[in-house]
Amino acid sequence: MHSTKNDIRYLSIMSLLYVLLFTYTAKAQQAEEPAGFALPKAGVKSVMPAVQVEMEMNEHRVLSWPFDVTRVFLADDSLLKLDPVTPSKLRLRALKAGKTRVNVWGDDGVALTYDILIHAPIEELRKVLDEEFANQEVTLRQLAGSVMLSGSIREAETRDNIESVARQFFPRVINNLRLIRQREAEPLPVKLQASIFELSHYDLQKHSLKWPLDNSKAGQMSHQVLATQGEVAEFLQAAHDKNLLRRIAAPVISTVEGRRASFETGGQMPLVVAAGSTEGKVRLQQWGVRMQLLPTRLANGKLRLGVQPRINQIDVTKAAKIDTVTLPGIRTHQHDLLIDLAEGESLMLYGMPMNRIVREKQDLPLLSDLPLLGDSFYKSTKIEDKIELFIIVAPAQTAEDKVASTP
Repeated sequence: MHSTKNDIRYLSIMSLLYVLLFTYTAKAQQAEEPAGFALPKAGVKSVMPAVQVEMEMNEHRVLSWPFDVTRVFLADDSLLKLDPVTPSKLRLRALKAGKTRVNVWGDDGVALTYDILIHAPIEELRKVLDEEFANQEVTLRQLAGSVMLSGSIREAETRDNIESVARQFFPRVINNLRLIRQREAEPLPVKLQASIFELSHYDLQKHSLKWPLDNSKAGQMSHQVLATQGEVAEFLQAAHDKNLLRRIAAPVISTVEGRRASFETGGQMPLVVAAGSTEGKVRLQQWGVRMQLLPTRLANGKLRLGVQPRINQIDVTKAAKIDTVTLPGIRTHQHDLLIDLAEGESLMLYGMPMNRIVREKQDLPLLSDLPLLGDSFYKSTKIEDKIELFIIVAPAQTAEDKVASTP
């Protein structure tokens, strides 16, 4: 029993010491609170509507009230600095452009709110715009704490960039910059030179020249971009110098970028079409080269060329006979490609070989040397030859010319 009374007495003493310690700490903290910034005695009751205050950078302004200020709240101390002058006055100093808020309380617990709008001098904004957007005509006008942008701009991105820069100097920007609607540029003319060639492998062999491209297979059209120099260019120049190239046709296509153009060379021939188990009928079939081209100019200066060639070759191996008449058949090559050509480059289509029988005339010893009658004595030899058919399309683009010329 005696021990229990001692315990109760001990707890009472500890509780009293705890209350005294808490009261002393609270008083010490209250003593450390700066004069004029203590919590209002009546507590926070309400917040009045915000008052807008506009300032310029480095400007000083004093706010005063008919009561003593007990507490102040500043939302962003990097924009504004507050210095108490008296218990009822505060000095405001604008540090940099932006928007912040100040709350002030008195003893009655009513909070007064101030929206502080800080802007930079308009001359600093004008200097930056003149340096960064020298080619743009922008007019600045200050309206209280706002800036209004006026003028004409060609690109929407530039318009947005100017507004973004202005917001670094003024918290409120009125953007009256007008976009100039640019006229659509007229498509530039393009001229394309197509050249269709045949080349005999037998002639190449006699002149110790070799076809530089992969072995062509029937029905497998291929393409390659030709430069002014390189193995293929040197071969074509050597074959041209020895008169081995036979140009079949050289159509010129004049168009504008973005517009499809086409050319066609060759003719029509009778073709046997199956009409029954033992019979056939004849209809006309186009042979030769038909090609569609779609040029488009790219931003990097290249010419993008969409090409759709269709080549119909006469093929004697597919000959058909009606009564006593034998008609050859048609071999068709088709391709569809998209290629980018730089200046000086051209497109080469190949892979359309044809087999032919060539008769070569040879003189007979002694008899061919007889005067007058010698030309009547000769022998002919049949030679199997492979003929390469290839097409070269060379574009030319000259923006200054009405119609570009082919180099």
